Amino acid sequence: MKYILFFSSLVAACPQFVEVFPDPTDVADQQGEFVEIRMDPSFRAESLLVSLDGKAPLGFAYPKGGRLILSHGNGLCPEKDGVACEDLGSYTLPNSRETAWVLQAGTCRDSVYLDKPKPGKSFQRKGYGDQWVLDEPSLGYGNSLYELDLDDCGISHVEYELREDYWWVSGKLSGCKNTWLYYRYRDMFRPNADRDDSLRINEFFTFSVPVKGPAWLQLRLADDEISVNNVLDTLLAQVGNSPLMVTEVHHCPEEPMPEWVEVYNASRVAIPLSKVRLCNRGGFWGVEGDSIEPYRSVLVSRDTATLREQVVYRDVTMIQASIGYLNNRSGSVSLCFGEAIVDSVGWDKQTVDCPLGFNPKTGLAENTPGFQGKHSEKYGQEPFAYKLSSRVLRKRGEPLRVRVECDRDVELNLLDSAGHVVWKQKAPAMSNTWWNVPVQEYAGVGAAYIRLTSGSFEKVVGIVVRP
Repeated sequence: MKYILFFSSLVAACPQFVEVFPDPTDVADQQGEFVEIRMDPSFRAESLLVSLDGKAPLGFAYPKGGRLILSHGNGLCPEKDGVACEDLGSYTLPNSRETAWVLQAGTCRDSVYLDKPKPGKSFQRKGYGDQWVLDEPSLGYGNSLYELDLDDCGISHVEYELREDYWWVSGKLSGCKNTWLYYRYRDMFRPNADRDDSLRINEFFTFSVPVKGPAWLQLRLADDEISVNNVLDTLLAQVGNSPLMVTEVHHCPEEPMPEWVEVYNASRVAIPLSKVRLCNRGGFWGVEGDSIEPYRSVLVSRDTATLREQVVYRDVTMIQASIGYLNNRSGSVSLCFGEAIVDSVGWDKQTVDCPLGFNPKTGLAENTPGFQGKHSEKYGQEPFAYKLSSRVLRKRGEPLRVRVECDRDVELNLLDSAGHVVWKQKAPAMSNTWWNVPVQEYAGVGAAYIRLTSGSFEKVVGIVVRP
């Protein structure tokens, strides 16, 4: 691949092309293509002109800030201080041939020639010279691998330790001193106990998080030219005692069922899928906005289309991910939140006989895709509290009353002795009231059951109806 610099005024203050992304793959080309120009705020001009392949130039009032993004519409414009955006108009970036770009601002001129693009990769300028490389797009922020003299204050290292009834957090910054660190923590089982705080630090920092169990911690610095190291999300949890856990593994299912892993969120807080993956087995499972809701399960497989055909429950959430192949005889998988391992399970030929799946928390064979059954109480705090007025009733006596306390909706079911649902009622979140269950009307003499469900968490309690 050749790159030729036609002409460039290498004045530090002059604006320069630093990135061109002509061939996105996940969206239509015009929706995702962009050009990024880096500017020095100390330089000013009346206007800035950009031309592609000798076409009539696009003219813009010289923007304020350190970067200018040219794209189609405002869909790609980052909400970031110091970044301005303008429209490419009728320009369409070719994705099958070479291109020549020219930039003019006052006495500054930058002219570059780029070779044929590669799908999904952006051209990024290396230093101030004429060398360009292909890499992942970095819209709106500097790439420290290639750009020089970037203003960067980042979080470089964080450690945490559980000390009796609190977490002790320590870490280090890079590229800056004497700055503010902002942090927020959330108790995974008491989401209303969130707290925001900040501290002035000089390179190193330490503070405590007064939560006894798992907590979600977010650290944040003021935005700068490199955004990727300004925010850090961490799940404070001990391996094996995390609210995010592997609850079922099918490493050798019967054909045509593909291999799959079930992951369960046992907390009262939605966990972002953009932070979750199987360690060393592919990338993260979602984008910003995707999450595993409280007390919900997801199935992860490399072939969700076939898995969907085999799983009879249509409301099960599935995630396609490149998890590789699970060894039939012996193996292990680890679950990561960001870069931290939060759960790890293993198996060998003594665990279960193929093609059975198993529950790592109980060591027993299991095949309940997307649901948590009678062993769910072993996974941590239950999502609701309940009370029964009695577990032994008379056919002509007082009705059964059930009180439910929960910050989420809970469904109450009455099951007869055969396990069939004969009555149901929704207990709304925060209702915290007693509900009359018409056992005498719908259940016969003998055994019956009360089932309470929130998300995929289920609690079944037996009762007896006497004559």
